[in-house]
Amino acid sequence: MILVTGATGNVGAELVGALAEAGRPVRALSRTGRTDGLPSGAAGVEAVAGDLTGQRPCGTRWTA
Repeated sequence: MILVTGATGNVGAELVGALAEAGRPVRALSRTGRTDGLPSGAAGVEAVAGDLTGQRPCGTRWTA
């Protein structure tokens, strides 16, 4: 699983698309968790909400 931060931005969206095309599983992190800007229909892409500026940026979802 590859985490892409800023996944809905210009560079992030291109990176998510390229990784998905290559068959790599991707977790796409954006502040809202919206899928706007992500490649439509990309298999293996999971959109999640998170803000890396907070004390608990992604809640309990990110566990080892």
